Amino acid sequence: MKKSLLLLLFASTLFASLLRFDDIKTSLLLKKDRSPVNVTISLALEGRDLQESELKLMDTVQSALGSFWAETLVTSEGKERFKKMVIDIADKKYGIEIDFVYIENIRIETCTLDKLRELLNNRRQ
Repeated sequence: MKKSLLLLLFASTLFASLLRFDDIKTSLLLKKDRSPVNVTISLALEGRDLQESELKLMDTVQSALGSFWAETLVTSEGKERFKKMVIDIADKKYGIEIDFVYIENIRIETCTLDKLRELLNNRRQ
């Protein structure tokens, strides 16, 4: 029984494909003051026949990203919720089965020019 189950799992991974999204750029809001920050994320989706649904999956990822505060997305709990949300949205909205979501990189870029202006204004006062 265990051997046949293991063989079935192994066979299913042979037909799985990997779809990468490198450097998806979007803006998310900061929770504390609702100011926008630039976010760049790279991820890979694993499942069957994902290449045919690339645009739908990009929409899925963007929809999931829009549901998060920037600070939440970088926490370990936030990353796990994001992964689950991508899988759920793809299944419910498009009927696409994703086995795994791998986050390769998340980068939040705050506007350093605005921070510099704020520091200068605070020094003048």
